[in-house]
Amino acid sequence: MLIADVLDLMDSTITNIAAPTIVRDIGGGESLIKWLGASYALALGALLVVGGRLGDRYGKRRLFLIGIVGFVVASLSCGLSVDPVMLIVSRLVQGGFGALLIPQGIGILLATFSRDQFPKVFSMFGPVMGASAVLGPIVAGFVIEANIAGLSWRPMFLINIVLGSVGFVAALKVLPHDVATSTIPIDGLGAGLLGASMLGLMYGLIEGSSDGWTHCRFFA
Repeated sequence: MLIADVLDLMDSTITNIAAPTIVRDIGGGESLIKWLGASYALALGALLVVGGRLGDRYGKRRLFLIGIVGFVVASLSCGLSVDPVMLIVSRLVQGGFGALLIPQGIGILLATFSRDQFPKVFSMFGPVMGASAVLGPIVAGFVIEANIAGLSWRPMFLINIVLGSVGFVAALKVLPHDVATSTIPIDGLGAGLLGASMLGLMYGLIEGSSDGWTHCRFFA
């Protein structure tokens, strides 16, 4: 569970420092800088509730494994991106699989540990999650400075292959099998409307600032 949270939180902030370097390499300008983090957050936020419901319906263990594999594949696509469109789409997919991955963790923990064990279990999450969010920009800066194998910014995504593979093998061995509940409803329409609303809001905020939308005018 902690590995999954590290992957999610580290990747939510890892592009903050690396964005200018990425733009110099594959282009995209100011829009790419803004959408690198926003696209990931958009997919994660819009699909998080649906991810939890899918886990209830089809099994948390199954969705956790699918989520971590998808996250790793999307990270590979990010690291191999040759243009801004490929990178943004890969970040969207990465956030989408993160939304499948994260909700399953809490459900599995609640089903696995007793109430007396909860304080000890959840006390581990605060420090790890805080450190992961801080580590994102630090790891990005280190990777860019090191220029590993001449790959510049790309290893900051490719490192997820190692972390994700470790997490997948561990999950495959230790996560308990759970019973799926096929009667759980999935609100696809609600998730779609939420995603469209968030996209519209974020598009206005991001592209509007680039296009000179500096103030609002009100007409009587």
